[in-house]
Amino acid sequence: YNKINIISFEKLVFPDIQQEVVLLLCEKNGSDSHLIEHLELRDASDLKKLDVKILKSPTKKIDFKSNKWTYYFLEQEEIDFLEQIAKKRKVPTISNYANVEVGITTGANDYFTVPLPVVEAYDLKEYAKPMVGRSVQVNSVIFTEKDWKLNRQTKAKAHLLVFPEKENINGHKGANSYIRLGESMGVNKGYKTSIRDDWFVIPSIKLSDALFIRRNNLYPRLILNEANAYTTDTMHRVFMKKDTDKNAFIASFYNSLSLAFSEIVGRSYGGGVLELMPSEAEKILLPYQTENTDLLATIDKMMREKKSIDEILKITNRQILKDGYGFTDKEIKLADSIWKKLSSRRLNRNKL
Repeated sequence: YNKINIISFEKLVFPDIQQEVVLLLCEKNGSDSHLIEHLELRDASDLKKLDVKILKSPTKKIDFKSNKWTYYFLEQEEIDFLEQIAKKRKVPTISNYANVEVGITTGANDYFTVPLPVVEAYDLKEYAKPMVGRSVQVNSVIFTEKDWKLNRQTKAKAHLLVFPEKENINGHKGANSYIRLGESMGVNKGYKTSIRDDWFVIPSIKLSDALFIRRNNLYPRLILNEANAYTTDTMHRVFMKKDTDKNAFIASFYNSLSLAFSEIVGRSYGGGVLELMPSEAEKILLPYQTENTDLLATIDKMMREKKSIDEILKITNRQILKDGYGFTDKEIKLADSIWKKLSSRRLNRNKL
């Protein structure tokens, strides 16, 4: 198409489905130009007041390599910056240093993830592994054993039940009793559980070096898994590649450029949530340097003290982007404004 107009709405057109609705208007005119424009209206009623002349003259160049129309919320200068900065400053992506995979698929999180009282009631200590399943259980960038123990004491679901095959569990009364409970609840008849040889044996039990929150609010979060905790499919597992410094990897993520790209590659929902799938997370630009390892303690301390992300970025942008990758003050300011523009738009949808 030679001209494309995307019309979106600040308010949800169909609130009950919590999904974006857009009008896509395309035109072919036989020319060599390919231009696009994005217009955002408050709600569908504003269509009656729309000046159709605007639709006839889009100004932004179409990037045929990109499959994310989030780009077109931005001005041409901002689009050009995002498309060129990786090559200009030689910025790698998360995939250069780590593999991101979905969390453990239990098939029934409510059954397999349990608080301490359930572990004690059924004597399941030998099968109960440390786990973190919700973003609210992690208040910083390092999830420590102390953090896990605090969750455990608050009766949060801080344990993942990892049962062995049936032949290795027969003599355990508590485990057998809990398995029978699951069968009485029909847990064994779910799709994921019913296709297993033993329905209660969860596959792909792997510990990851880090955790990436799947659905985020104010900003995306990458967390060092110092507690060696398992996680379900509410979080992604991040496995570092050889020679990657874990602390530097985590710290390097907390900068305005990486946060801006998170908004670009992810997808937003009606309630203001930013969701990132593993393949999307791996595409995020990561200005990694081993020198950033010392930043992690600073970021962790500031988050635990409830400092805002803006306060943190004032420190991290300088070391990660300016000192580490030679970004100019103008480039840093532009990256930060892009992130704020996209995240504000997403979060404002939750207030309308």
